[in-house]
Amino acid sequence: PEKERLAKLAITRFMKNNMTIMLDVSTTVNFIAQHISQEHILLVTHSIDNALACSQTNEKNRIFLLGGFFNPASHMLAGPSIVEQLDQFEFDVAFIGALGINSTGIFYSELDDLYMKKRMIQNARKVCLLVDSSKVNQTSSFKLDFTGIDCIITTIPFPNEIEKVLSTHNIEVIYEKEGEIK
Repeated sequence: PEKERLAKLAITRFMKNNMTIMLDVSTTVNFIAQHISQEHILLVTHSIDNALACSQTNEKNRIFLLGGFFNPASHMLAGPSIVEQLDQFEFDVAFIGALGINSTGIFYSELDDLYMKKRMIQNARKVCLLVDSSKVNQTSSFKLDFTGIDCIITTIPFPNEIEKVLSTHNIEVIYEKEGEIK
């Protein structure tokens, strides 16, 4: 599947042994959790699904599950305590997902989720957004601008108006199909 291919490329390009990694709640990012082969990784997440998947991939990795209010629909933990806990970490890489993306920003379904993304971005040396083709030009009520995003991994070229904005923000776009940097 497309999401799994994006995740595998993200692992290949950006993960090494002995890193501190943030894994966002996202079906695409969950494929990263399922395929990690690197060792001595500290994986930080607020996703029950990511924590379970990581626990089955490599015993030499440690998992820190951020604590907060449990959302049974998304298997996500959320709330102000998570935002505070994120400040205790410095991530080598944060892998984040999105509900949608257009030329004005990145979209999320919940305001709490937006605040968590902002804090993940602030506390990461590199931020990688994974966006499958279904997310292009999808929007919702809650928008994050492109500040702090270092790269986007996707499978199809974005429309010109999105490409222009990403270029203005010096965001590296990596297309999974060819594995090329545009």
